[in-house]
Order: sequence, then C-alpha cells, then structure tokens
Amino acid sequence: MINKNIFLIGMMGSWKSTIGKKLAHNMEMKFVDTDDAIEKIMSMKINEIFNEFGEHRFREMESSYFIEKSKNKGYLFSTGGGIVLNKNNRNVLSNTGITILLEASIDELKRRIKNTSKRPLLSNLNNIEEELENIWEKRKRFYYSSADYIVKTDNLTPKIVLSKIIGECKFSWILHISICK
Repeated sequence: MINKNIFLIGMMGSWKSTIGKKLAHNMEMKFVDTDDAIEKIMSMKINEIFNEFGEHRFREMESSYFIEKSKNKGYLFSTGGGIVLNKNNRNVLSNTGITILLEASIDELKRRIKNTSKRPLLSNLNNIEEELENIWEKRKRFYYSSADYIVKTDNLTPKIVLSKIIGECKFSWILHISICK
C-alpha cells in the first residue's frame, strides 16, 4: 500500500474530480471526493447544505471530514475548492502527502462550469467571471503555498493533464512505487 496521500487542490472547474478519478485508478489508490463524501454523509447536496447551514458551517464539516480522513494513507483526494481557507487543512496538505494544484484561467473555468446551481458560490449571480476572479484572489496565496506541484490545465484535455501529472514517473521516487504502466 502507498504510504502517502495525494491531494488535488484548485478552483471549482479545475478538473480535480475528473483528473482525481483517473489518477487514482492509474495509481491503484482509493479515491475520495470531499464534496461527494460530505453530500453522502449529510444526505444533502452542497448547495442545500450552504442554504440550510451557511458556508461557515459547511467549511467546518469539510475540515472535520478532511482532517480525519487524511489520517488514512493511500488515498487520492479531490478537495473542495475552499479547502485551503482553513489553516489546519493547509497543514494537512503541506505535511501528510503530495499536493498538486490544478490551475486554470478564469476564462477556462467559466467555460468548464456548466451548471452554476451546483456551485453555491456562483448560483444566482449575473457576473460569474467577476466572482471567480474574487474567489481566486482570496485563495491563490493559499493554493500556491500548499502546492508541491502546479499543473496548468488551460487548453488541455483531461488525458493530457493526467499525462503531465504522471509524466516520466515524476512521483515514483516519492511514493516508492512504479506508476509507469
């Protein structure tokens, strides 16, 4: 079993879940999407949790789940975009595995995000681009300071992003496994 975790961080629409599922499969790791896990635990969608309890309470749930689950090793986590807002979460990202920032431009994020009703921070907005810029500005220093690797995903396909991450067995020496298949 792999004795580390891999964490994918980035803005909503940066393909953390898309890439995470493929990378976990390729590396034979267990996959966890933190948003999906919280939805399952709460029997509610993320936007319903935001509406019912507010963003602050959601962030508490997210952090509690993430910190506890990350104590297990051999997981690939697709984190919620706001995971970096909490100092304890950033500590986990920096000290218990490999953290990869999937970075995309605001224009690219806007193209990828099809359904804003699933994105509580974007629902009911007239100017999605402006809000994405605001969110990025608030979070970018945390993303950069938490990341071991940064992969720019603009104008790429998920398959190419996956290849860039795996690229020439970049992680094999860290994880002590061979991921060149």
